[in-house]
Amino acid sequence: MEFFKKQKDYSSKKQESESLLKESSSRSQIIAERTLRDLFGKCGDINFETVYFYNKRVLMIYCTGLVSTEMLYGMIPKRLEECCAKLEGEVEGDQIIKLLNLPSVSIVQNEEQAVSEIFSGKLFIDFGLPNAVVSIDISDRPQRSPEETKNEVTILGPRDNFIEDLPVNIALIRKRLKSVSLLTKSLEIGKRTKTKVSILYMEDVADKKILDEIMEKLGNIDIDGIFSGTQLEELINKNPYSFFPRHAYTGRPDFAVQSLLNGRFIILIDGTSYAYVTPINLFYLLKGSEDKENTYLYSSFERILRIFGLSIAAFLPGFWVAMTAFHQNQLPLSLLATIVEARRGVPFPTSLEAILMLLLFELFREAGFRLPTSVGQTLSVIGGLIIGDAAIRAGLTSPAMLVVIAGSTIATFTLANQSLIGTISLIRFFSIICVSILGFFGFFISIFLVMIYITNIRTFGVPYFELATRLDAKNILKSLFRLPESKKATRASMLNPSDSTREEGGS
Repeated sequence: MEFFKKQKDYSSKKQESESLLKESSSRSQIIAERTLRDLFGKCGDINFETVYFYNKRVLMIYCTGLVSTEMLYGMIPKRLEECCAKLEGEVEGDQIIKLLNLPSVSIVQNEEQAVSEIFSGKLFIDFGLPNAVVSIDISDRPQRSPEETKNEVTILGPRDNFIEDLPVNIALIRKRLKSVSLLTKSLEIGKRTKTKVSILYMEDVADKKILDEIMEKLGNIDIDGIFSGTQLEELINKNPYSFFPRHAYTGRPDFAVQSLLNGRFIILIDGTSYAYVTPINLFYLLKGSEDKENTYLYSSFERILRIFGLSIAAFLPGFWVAMTAFHQNQLPLSLLATIVEARRGVPFPTSLEAILMLLLFELFREAGFRLPTSVGQTLSVIGGLIIGDAAIRAGLTSPAMLVVIAGSTIATFTLANQSLIGTISLIRFFSIICVSILGFFGFFISIFLVMIYITNIRTFGVPYFELATRLDAKNILKSLFRLPESKKATRASMLNPSDSTREEGGS
């Protein structure tokens, strides 16, 4: 027994010594000119420039287009000259940092850090000394200035909207929310792209359980690269085949601040010009960023219109097909006579006619997205009406069907968040298919199935259809209407906020 104990102790000590050797080797990994040339030698946009100061060779390494040329050829050579004048013998990296006397200076520790920083716009300086490759932040990445977003029309609100640069987007929020409670957690996602993602939240308002769940899901993402918020949304959702959008997007910092004050989380991705808001519910998607700029009565009226617009856009074609194809006896006689007369000569059944017209309008809407903004929206609606009129003259469809499909399409533009449009289009086809099989019974089945699906959706534990979970007057008023600011004393309870009271009214 003693022999086995000795063998066990020896093996454990051996494993500990091997792990210590690995740790020490990783810590003492020497980043020198040869290592950097092996890493970046094949990259045509990485420059290796050698300069001499007081007979001392200095190698500068940087990525073209990502660094500030003014600092590279202005301030940096002066500081290098001053530093080389004071260098005597072999010095350590910390001493070089003190001699350079520049902000955002660090020692490059390993190859992974070298790759990440050189493509972030940092300058590497190698003095030819062991473990003394210095990284200096002189980044000047190509970016545009904050300007008005084209997806969210602004009438009275601010026009400095999000851009594709992560630090600028964080600054736009920080400018409006001067509080130490606003915290930021950042991480890199993507083995190859190293995309920076930041999560913003109010420490004394947001639910910590939701924060832990978001960080856990983001940390578990294992992918080569991330390029859009929708891609990130699919990666963090429990159900990747989600029918409805589980997260909202906004290009306006003021609307993002409103969401933060209500206990929601903002996810910013480097390279995207909008912010993702989570957790949300269905009625949050019906609220516009411009609601705060109007009176509470008009904003409440607009929200009711959006709810009607959502219902009309999704179910009006199916309702019309059910009435005209299966339940003509429910229509007024004069209207029925008009419909029958208008459909004379149409070769298709009502359900197929509706599907063909919907496909026609969907084609025009898709074409409108590919055209310049000034003509895109006009083409998607007016173009469909013109072609529809020609189809009526050719006897391919009826005027009533054209009016119904056009009204359903126009109703989708009342939605404040355009991410719902794709979902509404699919619901239209689903409703018509159910109606074609079962008539009016199929119409109600399609509504019930959609409602059941919505009520079962949870976004980080928050119910997507909140009205079905909490049927009380205050909850209904807060969800459907915008109350006066003086009447908003508490935050939404569905978000489980740490601080339920507030001074600022929310969405």
